[in-house]
Amino acid sequence: MDFNYYYHRQQVSQMRADTAACDAARLSHQWLADAYMRLISHARTQRAKPVAA
Repeated sequence: MDFNYYYHRQQVSQMRADTAACDAARLSHQWLADAYMRLISHARTQRAKPVAA
């Protein structure tokens, strides 16, 4: 997984949410930003788990 790509997408989505012209755009961009963070958090958690021998 390319974390840099997902961090970038999260930041872009957050910036678009912060500067959105209407509530619908703000909500959809915020939803995307939150989804990217959930994806990153899940991937980092999975990566940190020790492998059973």
